[in-house]
Formats: sequence, C-alpha cells, structure tokens
Amino acid sequence: MRYWTITNKTGCVLVACVCFFLLGGMRKAEAQSGVVSPYSAFGVGREVPYLNARSMGMGGIVVGLSGHRNVSPLNPASYCMGVDTLSVMFDIGFYLNMNSLRQNTDGRKLRNQSTGGGLGNMEFYFPVFKWWKMGLYLQPYTEVAYVTSNFRTHDTAGIGLTQLMHEGTGGLNRFGWGNSFGWGPVSVGVNLNYQFGSIEELYSLDFKNDSLTSGAVSANVLTETRLNGLAIDVGVLYAQPLKQGCLSIGASYSLAAKMYARRSTLGTAAYSTTVKDTAFFKPQRKGEIVIPGKLRVGVSYDDHSDWLVGVDFTYAWWSQYKDYGQTYDYFRNTFQVAAGIELKNNFQSTSVMRRVAYRLGGRYETFYADYGKKNLAGYAINLGVGIPVRRSRSMINIGLEYGHAGSLKAGQIAENYFKIGLGFSSVETWFVKRKYD
Repeated sequence: MRYWTITNKTGCVLVACVCFFLLGGMRKAEAQSGVVSPYSAFGVGREVPYLNARSMGMGGIVVGLSGHRNVSPLNPASYCMGVDTLSVMFDIGFYLNMNSLRQNTDGRKLRNQSTGGGLGNMEFYFPVFKWWKMGLYLQPYTEVAYVTSNFRTHDTAGIGLTQLMHEGTGGLNRFGWGNSFGWGPVSVGVNLNYQFGSIEELYSLDFKNDSLTSGAVSANVLTETRLNGLAIDVGVLYAQPLKQGCLSIGASYSLAAKMYARRSTLGTAAYSTTVKDTAFFKPQRKGEIVIPGKLRVGVSYDDHSDWLVGVDFTYAWWSQYKDYGQTYDYFRNTFQVAAGIELKNNFQSTSVMRRVAYRLGGRYETFYADYGKKNLAGYAINLGVGIPVRRSRSMINIGLEYGHAGSLKAGQIAENYFKIGLGFSSVETWFVKRKYD
C-alpha cells in the first residue's frame, strides 16, 4: 500500500513555527535597534544590506546563484532552482552591529561608539508544483539612527550660546510573498512586498542662558512620518550546465514604489519666566514618498562539488527620490559591486574541518547623499562559515563583516563598523511516498 504523508510531523511543526515567527516578527520589526550613523539621516534612511548570514559571508552575492539552497528575495527567480520539489526550506537570522564614528573639526578629534542589532532575515520557501515554487519572507529594509549636535554663539543681544540637536530613529521593514516559475534552465519570478515603518525626527534648541526677555529655555519640534505601501520585484535566472559545474546569470529589477505617508508635527517650548509652557500641534498631513527603482545583475560559477564563486552588480536611481513631491539636488544615483567565494563542505569527509563550509567576500558601494557634489563611498570585507547539524539537513551559518564609510577629509565623518550575523537554515522533506508490503 502506498500513500503520501508528512515525515515525522516535521512539516506541521515547521508551518506552525513559521506562522508564529512571521506574525511575531511583524509586530517586533519596527523595534529594530540600530547603531548611530550619520549616513542614515537622509530620505527614508540607510538601506540595510541583505542580512542572511550565509550571503553575508560572501560579500552579499545572491542574484546570480542557482542550485540547491541558493535562494534569496533579491532575485525571486531563484526559488524555482533552489528549492526541491518535495522539500521546504526555512532560514532565520539575527545580527549584531558595532560601529565607531570619527570626525576632525576645529582642531578636535571627536569619537562616538554604538551597538545595535535585531532580526536579520526570516525566510520560508516551499514547492507548489515541480515548476512552481513559492516564498514568504520578512526583513529590515532601511534604518534611521543618528544624533547631531551643534553649538553656536549668537551676536544678537540676549541670545548668547545655543545648542541645536537633531535626532532621528526608525526605518522601514519588508514583508514579501514571492512566486517563481521554471522551464528547463530558465526560471522567472516576481515578489509582492508590503513595506511599512515609521521615522521620527526631533529638533531641539536649548538656550544656554535665560537673559532673553521671554526667558526661553528650550524649544522642541518632533515630526513623525508613518509609511506603508506595496512594491514589486521581478527577476530572471539562467543556468547553463557545463562539463564540470554550472554557469549562471541572473538579473532582478525593483520597480519604483510609492509609499503612502502620514506626517504629523508636535512643537513645545519651555520658559523660565512663566509657569506654563506652550505647545502646538500641526494636523496630520498625507502625501507620498517615492522610492526609486533598482537593477541587480549577477554571474556565478558552481562546480557542484567543491566551490562556487560569484559577482553581483547593483545600480539604483536615487536621484529620482521624492518626498511629498520634493526632489533633492544632493541625492545621487548609486552603484555597488560585490564578489564572493565559497568552499563547500563535504558531509562524507573524515576530517572535521572539511565538513564545514568556508566563505570569503567583499563589497564596494556608494551612498545616495553626496558631500561637496561627490558621492560618499564605503567598502566591506566579509568572512563566514557554515556548520552542518549532525544527522539533519540543517546548517548553522555565521557571517562576519568589517566595513568603512566616508572619510576624515573636509570635516566629514568616517565610520568603521563590525557586524556579526548568525543564522539557522533547515531543509525538511514534506511529502514522500511510503510503501508497506
């Protein structure tokens, strides 16, 4: 007698865990803890790189990878080639980020350090048919976390020394549903993303003396912008088998997305000469924020046994960014190049060292806010390992990244950071045909 079953009830447990994590993750996503970075003060914040721990170890390459377990929301076409017909794949990861900021101004050397972290990625992939695979995922998209302070002595009588502080927190997250369809060596895919989050900006002006007639002590203006909207990604992947290995070429495009915004402003002022402070509230203002399109292209070679290598190129049209219809002349188009290599693990090796996968990569990128009409740039160096879990098809992935952004020239701020990613990836067989005599 033959029938279909879910092996060891693993599938049921996995589905329950996925639903729990996705629902819980969406509630907690807005609570991501970010390091303080001046490069997150523009637009909707600094884009968060793909934080899958395996990808992190290879510089972030994903677009041109094909084959078993090589799946990523950055190229929806990868689902069909990376997921088995009778298996499901689950990947969850967390990250810790530590950075150091430096600036040389007015003959002084300033420093600041901060630490943050949170959910890096949550992904679930499964087959519908042999030629149709589907995915669900949750990931951070942008991050806002910065603090600036400026002291100024005014010539106007009665004002004297003031301190202006500008703080920002928040960011956007992305929950997506993807579908991939494959025919032979070609697959195509599309993602439908729901992007959501909020950004808070606080301007504080402190009067360091109260000799003004009004007795002003401080003034604060808090602006909160809540955002949500849909975005679409499309992708294609071609895998050409060779005598030894496989050459893959992939591309994906993220269409420009309109985010629906609701912006409210609250202002307060405190005085030393009066009993009551004052406050004003600006009615909520609705509008749109347009996040521009992005093109990704990737190439990889996989020898199917020992190693794989790949390169990704990314170009984004950030000069087309709009905030309530307004454009900014200091926004620039950006590009990124990433390269990585993986020495695959050998499950059958008698050597413990060869049962572990080893990864190396690097990345160079420019940011969309310029300084002196020149793009700000950064780079990163990556290392990683994949440790198989005994008697299973699961793997613990660890990714390390050291990066640098900006410079110390002309009063700019240089940022050095160190990021650690920890992920757990599992492949489970759902439906298999049992046979009893």
